[in-house]
Amino acid sequence: MAELQMLLEEEIPSGKRALIESYQNLTRVADYCENNYIQATDKRKALEETKAYTTQSLASVAYQINALANNVLQLLDIQASQLRRMESSINHISQTVDIHKEKVARREIGILTTNKNTSRTHKIIAPANMERPVRYIRKPIDYTVLDDVGHGVK
Repeated sequence: MAELQMLLEEEIPSGKRALIESYQNLTRVADYCENNYIQATDKRKALEETKAYTTQSLASVAYQINALANNVLQLLDIQASQLRRMESSINHISQTVDIHKEKVARREIGILTTNKNTSRTHKIIAPANMERPVRYIRKPIDYTVLDDVGHGVK
């Protein structure tokens, strides 16, 4: 946050001021070179001097524009980072709100439901009169009873 404030309050305005000063200096250098060329006896030397001033001035302006552009890009990166953080926070809040809405909706659905009436009676009813069980009597197995049934051989 401090870096963003420093860019906004100091570096970018100072870069703009430097470009404005360069514009004014370039105007003065152009006037000087024009007057120097007109008044010079050695035109070739004046032309070389003008070339040197032009090259130096353009390099200075290009450097200042590059520095200002880097500062603006850094500012945009910081702001994009802040926007991503804000978007993440908003998404988190949105999810929290959605969860709360879901809970409220489920509660409302629960209010509309009715309880199931279940009778607590026993499903199996014991008979009223109890019959006495017949006592088990063991009988021997007769294996010859089925000898005449079927297609068996006699």
